[in-house]
Amino acid sequence: MSHSYAILREADCQIEPAQVASILAPLLGMAQVEVRQALHDRPGMLAWDLPLEVAREGAQGLILAGMPCRAVRDDHLIAVPEVPRNTIRSAVFEGEHFVFRSAEWEGHVPWENIRLLDIVQEVKAATELIGDVPSHLGSDPRSNQRHVRRTKIDVSVFLEIICTDPVLRMRIDRSLFNYKSTGLTMHTNREKNFRALCIALNLRCPAALMGPGFHWIANGNNSHHASGNTRKKFENFATWLLTVEA
Repeated sequence: MSHSYAILREADCQIEPAQVASILAPLLGMAQVEVRQALHDRPGMLAWDLPLEVAREGAQGLILAGMPCRAVRDDHLIAVPEVPRNTIRSAVFEGEHFVFRSAEWEGHVPWENIRLLDIVQEVKAATELIGDVPSHLGSDPRSNQRHVRRTKIDVSVFLEIICTDPVLRMRIDRSLFNYKSTGLTMHTNREKNFRALCIALNLRCPAALMGPGFHWIANGNNSHHASGNTRKKFENFATWLLTVEA
């Protein structure tokens, strides 16, 4: 039985996109510009579903270029769980545990089992009809009225929490979470409450890694401003982290 393989950077490896593209593009049968573009969503796993020989050659080329990487069988990757159907709606900060509740499930995890905290944005665009404009203002001359539409951008912000022993994924929706349940001091707006929640969680599990989106707000940015940390990028990063630290 043949297996497929992935190329993962090591934990101490800093990727240089142009170099990675020049090394991997010929092996992947892609243009260098395509590989560089793909790397925007691949902060940890650089490529996957590869034959062993290709994965080994790619990892070796990256190592020789000063970027430590490894080839890992795809079925040995510790994949981040799928998005939970229900986000956490309330939580309590106990001495030894994070106690959480959603509409359909509840539980608790030791603080030391929280391994990764990250902020993910999901952007949805929808076109909506906002009214009609008379034809003499530039509409189709075949009609007396012109339908006017605009694109509405909806940004959802989630705090992603990844735990180990067992691997568990929890999500807190910035807009739907009951911040009062935590017992933390309440602030004047949702953004301040969300930021306070993130800080409080980070203080109670200092061994947890902060993902790119978490660093974004830790540097003072508003969680609703575009960070570029998509769910696709987060899931790549989380799977990489769980695998290299297993």
